[in-house]
Amino acid sequence: MKKLLILQTDEAYFLFETLITLDHNRELFNDFEITILVDPKSLAQLKDGSEPILTGITTNLAAVIDKEFDLSVNLSMNETSWVLHEKIKSYKKIGPHQNEKQLLIDDAWSSYLITLKARAPFLTFHLQDIYKNILGIKKIANFQKTPKNFQFVVIGLCNTDIFSSMEQEKLVNLILSGQPHLKIRDISEIDPISNLSQVLYIGPANFQAVKICEAGAQGIFLTSHFQGFNLLPHDQGHLLVSSKNSHFNADKLIPIINSQIIHKDIPQNSTYAIYKTEEENIFGSYLKSLNSSDDNYPVYQSHVVLWNFILNLYEVHLDISKCQISQIELIRTQIEVLNKLIRLYDYAMSSVDTIHQEAKSVSANNEKIQGHLKNLKEMDAITDQISQTNSFLRPILDFYRIRRGQNSGATLLEQSQHSFLTYSEEHQALKALLELFSVTLSKNEVSI
Repeated sequence: MKKLLILQTDEAYFLFETLITLDHNRELFNDFEITILVDPKSLAQLKDGSEPILTGITTNLAAVIDKEFDLSVNLSMNETSWVLHEKIKSYKKIGPHQNEKQLLIDDAWSSYLITLKARAPFLTFHLQDIYKNILGIKKIANFQKTPKNFQFVVIGLCNTDIFSSMEQEKLVNLILSGQPHLKIRDISEIDPISNLSQVLYIGPANFQAVKICEAGAQGIFLTSHFQGFNLLPHDQGHLLVSSKNSHFNADKLIPIINSQIIHKDIPQNSTYAIYKTEEENIFGSYLKSLNSSDDNYPVYQSHVVLWNFILNLYEVHLDISKCQISQIELIRTQIEVLNKLIRLYDYAMSSVDTIHQEAKSVSANNEKIQGHLKNLKEMDAITDQISQTNSFLRPILDFYRIRRGQNSGATLLEQSQHSFLTYSEEHQALKALLELFSVTLSKNEVSI
């Protein structure tokens, strides 16, 4: 039996999603003896019994370092795990690890995971889908949910900056008066290891709510703005309701809640942006807009399409949302930035090509090579500034900065070949994003 080590030393939420991913795909690991090295503090937070029952979980670092593995996979984002992964004795390593102080990340999905450290504007993919792809799991989830007969409503307290205490109390009273058969419970009263299939959760997206939904509850998650799959359940049928940076009002929320309780379509005239988790796409979970969306939702859709092609070479076809004026203006701004950035990459590609041609020459001009290397360093500095100021482009620029850093060429020719291929791929990715934004803009301009 092959020995597999999984490193997951991040916080409890990330550990929980890792264990859920492994639990849902147990049959794929029948030929492996699995060891899961975790952080003691994170494991302690899961000791309420809600974590999947998996053998092989350990916090014993010394024992893991002494052991030999056929394969080690690092699903952690924290930098201490990179140093730790270097010490692991394994025939093959997947995920970040250091080698003589150089960070090595061979696979694209692990590189994508590391970009989340830089505070992406939204989480494009659910963590479970990211972990599945790093582990090479291609199984498609097939959830067929039947309408639930809710008996309990569990309330999680929202930030009073977006939902005042008075309005939250009013919401509870409106639920009780309109649905007297329901029992109201506070989230602190719920045991996450019970069967919660008759529970409707209403409140903020947080770790405790994710655990409740994993135990069978359905969720209506309230947030001030669209953040993608950050702290949301993976399976279909949950609602994400965004106030679009305004305040929640109990009277306006109750029609949305009632629609879920009595299994009717959500009201289309709601002032709030409403999204539903779906698993109809082969790549995993997707947040489908059910009415007017937040400003950055069209950007999220473009990222879903782009990243699926970059990471899996898979073409996703999504309906183009009807955009509001503010969304159109945001897309126009992104198009303007991308046009300038692509022109910079045209310049960078020329420098990389010149270095490549000189490296192949028997009479290489070192002065010319150094001049173009200086151009590329200046290019990196400019893209770093753009990355810091443009959150929508940051994940893509950071991803390719990581990919360029994986240059193991022993000669200048080999290094220039790697750089040319990586710059070329990034160049095409930026052009593809520009095209996605342009199509969204043109379709909306026609409909105006």
